[in-house]
Amino acid sequence: MSLTKLSKSIIKLSGQDTTSFLNGLVTTRFLPNIIKKNQHTISDVDIRHAHLNEILDLKKDWGIMHEDLYDPENHIMIRRDGVSSMFLNAKGRVLTDCFIYPYVTPKQDPQFMIEVENSITSKLMFMLNMYKLGAKVSFEETSLKSYYLYHDSVEFDEYLEDLQAKYCFTFNPKDANKQSAQMIEDEVLVNKKEAGKLVGLAIDNRIPNFGIKLVTDGEIDESFLSDSFKAQFPIKMVEETEYRQRRFLNGLFEASDAPKNFQLLPFDMNIDYINGMSADKGCYVGQELTSRTYNGGVLRKRIFPFQFFELTDEKLAQVDELDHLKLEINDCATEDLSSTGLENLEVTPLIEKEVSEEAVASPFGKMKKRKSNIGKILSVQDNLGFILLRLESVKETYFKVEVPCLNTKYIGIKIMRPNWWPEDDRF
Repeated sequence: MSLTKLSKSIIKLSGQDTTSFLNGLVTTRFLPNIIKKNQHTISDVDIRHAHLNEILDLKKDWGIMHEDLYDPENHIMIRRDGVSSMFLNAKGRVLTDCFIYPYVTPKQDPQFMIEVENSITSKLMFMLNMYKLGAKVSFEETSLKSYYLYHDSVEFDEYLEDLQAKYCFTFNPKDANKQSAQMIEDEVLVNKKEAGKLVGLAIDNRIPNFGIKLVTDGEIDESFLSDSFKAQFPIKMVEETEYRQRRFLNGLFEASDAPKNFQLLPFDMNIDYINGMSADKGCYVGQELTSRTYNGGVLRKRIFPFQFFELTDEKLAQVDELDHLKLEINDCATEDLSSTGLENLEVTPLIEKEVSEEAVASPFGKMKKRKSNIGKILSVQDNLGFILLRLESVKETYFKVEVPCLNTKYIGIKIMRPNWWPEDDRF
């Protein structure tokens, strides 16, 4: 079991308008009611969750609504653990992804915490101030710490399933508060003597059962976790680079992985695959383009994980057998790639298709064939990486990229489709 401290900032929001304020800024839902402009019909979804208006007091810190885009029953649960979400700008581009937590201990006024990368804190604070207007809400940067707990095993998957079924399957504020307190009392995760340091918790289900996120008031180590938990999962502290490598290997992209000032749409970042949005939510900043794309728009590109591999004449000659290629981390030297300007690297098919002279004939004379824009490399960790790839190109698995700074002219790229992605008939 690995425990790592993350380089994150925690922004605290409080005040009686906090719930509605956040609801207008993020892609997940904080309000139970659905208000749509010019709505003339009431759907089954509207009727099914109408009772939430009666049981929720938005002037109190009642927790967070949890939805699942792939839940056929369309449950909306009220829970006291955090949720993954995104802030968009007015044009529908991603400002940042984030985790939003209610405080573990409920207060009279709503209190939430937003966890983002350190580098985005000032931009997010500027956005919050810009949209505050007359809302009764305050926000401030805190010294709270963020930790991540994970273990790649069947036993840990089963533990998380049991934890959520017993303590997180709640549909009203009273049960949510009761079960969160019971989880501390039962010491299934946190040492009760250290529980005062825990101010926020989230089950990271961007990938099902990927890990546990902890927000704490101060530094923690193994002693923060309960004896029963450590008996089942011995703990070791690891560097953040190990967690980052795990994300890359499993295909979990975060906004901080993109080059500076590189603009992405939420569906480029697979917001639907990681359950980072509410499909039935009303207005929020950037909502129009996002909803239109989800409900009927055409997706042209997504971010895929990939691995570099050494491209030799032998492998090119056996291109039909490359599907059986098993790659190990660091199986080729890519340590110099970080200094090459990754967003400028050109990705091309592994085998260029020949084009006849007639196909490029022109009344203006012989013209140079225009190269198609297949994709852009966004980030590299060891020989792993993320690429923004056009979906029409994903029928191919192998590509190559020219890297002038290395001795070899080309390096091979193997596109990976994570097994946790839902089936998509577009590729």
